[in-house]
Amino acid sequence: MEGVNSVEKKFQVFGSKDSVVIWFLFCLFIIACKQKQQKNYFSTIDVDKEKRTIEFEAKLNLDNKEKYFLFYFEGYPWIKENCLFVSSSTLKDLQNSVAFIDWQLWDKIYTKNFSPKIEVEIFLPSEGWTNLEKILKIKNFDSYQTIFWGSNAYDSIVLERNYKTSKCNSCELLPLEKDLILGKQKVLNYKFIKNLPKDVNFKIRIKFL
Repeated sequence: MEGVNSVEKKFQVFGSKDSVVIWFLFCLFIIACKQKQQKNYFSTIDVDKEKRTIEFEAKLNLDNKEKYFLFYFEGYPWIKENCLFVSSSTLKDLQNSVAFIDWQLWDKIYTKNFSPKIEVEIFLPSEGWTNLEKILKIKNFDSYQTIFWGSNAYDSIVLERNYKTSKCNSCELLPLEKDLILGKQKVLNYKFIKNLPKDVNFKIRIKFL
């Protein structure tokens, strides 16, 4: 009987340790799932739901055209020349990223032209993450002009057709659409405080406050 009791005790101890291991692995799984929910990636945009940030890359666009927006995302190529920074990330990914962080905020931006409170940073190799205000001075800046967020009137047509060029002989509405989009905006009155190199993909971070 003593031998049987000894074996039973051994199995009880083993079972106890085994349960602890299983419980530990389960906890790790739950933590990993939560982290995955907080962070997501939309192609070329890094999104952190908990920190309310998006990160992407963009190049300077220093031609002589008037600028109406800071950042351009692929989707409406006929306003590309009117943006100060150009990203290869898509407008669809941008929209999904903001909605993933806060869908109620995105609804206000998209349907009511709401100007969100944001903080913009650019990663400079010599200085690290630097606030945009230390790089660029913009007079009477409206945060809605940070990005052309899209158009609830035209997105269903334009983004589905995936235009790659602003030259489209069969696109009768595009010149009118450009006038409608830019006609509502004021020209950005900006001046660089720091000189940024051309043809460099800068990392950009936008935080929604």
